Amino acid sequence: MLPTAERPSAPRPSFTTGVGTLFRGFEFLIRTPTSWPYAAVPAALLSALLALLTWSTIELVFPSIASRMPESSSRWGQTAWLGASGLLTLGVFVVGVFVALALTPPLAGPALEKIIGLRERALGVAPRPALGFWSEIWCGFRAQIFALIWVVPILGVLWVAELLVPVAAVVTVPLKLVVTSLAVAWNLLDYPLTLRGVRMRERFLLFKRHKAASLGFGAAFALVFWIPCGCQIVLLPVGAAAATDLVWQLIASDPGLLPELGSGHASSSED
Repeated sequence: MLPTAERPSAPRPSFTTGVGTLFRGFEFLIRTPTSWPYAAVPAALLSALLALLTWSTIELVFPSIASRMPESSSRWGQTAWLGASGLLTLGVFVVGVFVALALTPPLAGPALEKIIGLRERALGVAPRPALGFWSEIWCGFRAQIFALIWVVPILGVLWVAELLVPVAAVVTVPLKLVVTSLAVAWNLLDYPLTLRGVRMRERFLLFKRHKAASLGFGAAFALVFWIPCGCQIVLLPVGAAAATDLVWQLIASDPGLLPELGSGHASSSED
């Protein structure tokens, strides 16, 4: 076997390579029963959070809001009181749903780490030291926070430009799709990269040198994440497996990209 530095690099991943990892992630989870309990964790967590939110909204939030609203003895006054209380309660519930959706991915971090470990093992990647339960949760929070820090302002500027100059939608809509796709790719790829100790500047280098594959990967998942009913949470395990697959494809095609991970090149035995 050739030393790592002398191995010929694999073909350079393209946009379609990134898109294809979506299906490879599905295939891996379906063919790996040991991953099923971990894959169920994000959906179970979201269900538990929504159940808690529903109970607290009915038992705590609505009575609290209703008790603070001015009442009236008239029929119309009672209707207005009930309607206002209901609308405010609904607003609190909607905010709670968004909070639950935001909290689920980082809380599911330890389960996603298990899926990433199973995928790396299937790819023949050298094992890595465990981070620990709380470090894995922090890994998920950091991925969420960093993406929001730079994505929300950019999308906000594009939205304002589109609002002020409607004809600018010809440019702003494609730009919003690109920004969203890259944000999704960054968020998902953060899981396997953080677990391997890859630093921030090296991640930027990965995105810069493999823009097409990263964009294809993010676009594929951004598209399926738009499916309603919390599909982005249900498909999170697929994203973790697919991100792991893409990371090691990029490293195999570009040995100088992350030299500190060179000894862990995937063997591509199952491909």
